[in-house]
Amino acid sequence: MNKFNLKKVQDILINSGLEAWLFFDFRGSNDLALSILDFKSDAHLTRRFFYLIPAKGDPVKIVHAIEAHNLAHLPGTEKKYSSYKSLHIFLAEALAGKKQVAMEYSPMNSIPYVSKVDGGTIELIRSFGVDIVSSADLITLFDAVWTDEQYSNNIPVGKALVEIVKLSVEFMKSRLSEGSSLTEYDVQQFIMKEFEKREYFTDHPPIVGVNENAANPHYAPTAEVCKPVRKGDLILIDLWAKDTKLENSVWSDITWMTYAGEKVPERIEKVFNIVRDARDAALQFVTDRFNKGMEVRGWEIDECSRKYITDAGYGEYFIHRTGHSITTSLHGSGPHLDNFETKDERKILPSTSFSIEPGIYLPGDFGIRCEIDVFVHPDGRVEYTGGEKQKEIICF
Repeated sequence: MNKFNLKKVQDILINSGLEAWLFFDFRGSNDLALSILDFKSDAHLTRRFFYLIPAKGDPVKIVHAIEAHNLAHLPGTEKKYSSYKSLHIFLAEALAGKKQVAMEYSPMNSIPYVSKVDGGTIELIRSFGVDIVSSADLITLFDAVWTDEQYSNNIPVGKALVEIVKLSVEFMKSRLSEGSSLTEYDVQQFIMKEFEKREYFTDHPPIVGVNENAANPHYAPTAEVCKPVRKGDLILIDLWAKDTKLENSVWSDITWMTYAGEKVPERIEKVFNIVRDARDAALQFVTDRFNKGMEVRGWEIDECSRKYITDAGYGEYFIHRTGHSITTSLHGSGPHLDNFETKDERKILPSTSFSIEPGIYLPGDFGIRCEIDVFVHPDGRVEYTGGEKQKEIICF
């Protein structure tokens, strides 16, 4: 069944004050276009295509003669080219009278997640006297806005992830108290079994990192490479999943810190408190902006949490962005909270979600990350969706 929605795209264009959206792909180079245009994952794409959607009127399909079937599922007038000369003629005709089009492009590559159109193609389109603007905000509106059903389906998953963390703590406590061996991998597989019980899907097993492994943000244990969990260890647990019972379900993604002992060492607790408070400062910043009816952009939220950690003296140890968009993809197509790896100037929109996950990573020693998910309701109300934020490291 074709899921492409022309009316939705044209409504977005009209509301954004844009004339047209020009999609381009060559050999699968533009995954954003292929997703929005509802291409099958096994589509055989070996030639360039362009698909122009005007704010009003019929779209235009410009497709190579030997691959016209690839755009057969899309509405619009079809133009089959064979030579580059005929391609240029059709582009000139389609763009005639257009002053501006949106494409998957980011000025200065400031948002590389949406920069999918190569520089030569940008030059080609501009040669027809057309200005190109970024489609970044259009993509957010089309692909990152949750439905009421997605929100309702997501809420119990977020709460379940917190429950699974606590069950993991009980599992570790039981194994250590009885003197049994325990590794990061054992804890990871315990979580995977909990996912299976609940019919949850994850694209990668969760992160369980002990001590110095927690200082590696993308560390993940395997059966062959993992550390033992012993008394006196700090354990980071980062888990993400979605419910398989809804076809277009969205993700939940949280990180909690645990400690195998009765009392967390002061130096670890100090760092945890800084990260926790940086997380909460970012959440409050977003909440205040929406309460005042003001816009907020991804880079500003990152700057808020990053300044808190920098002012506390740990800025050089916060080595990634503050958070990412959450959609049907774990790292979604909406704005990320980033003024570090990139400067994400996209606006945070109602009915979208993102993580807030600042961290401090001390190489060879330990790392702390506190992660929650946030949803902005259509009325601007800001909610963290896990049901519970971690306030202190769980001791056991």
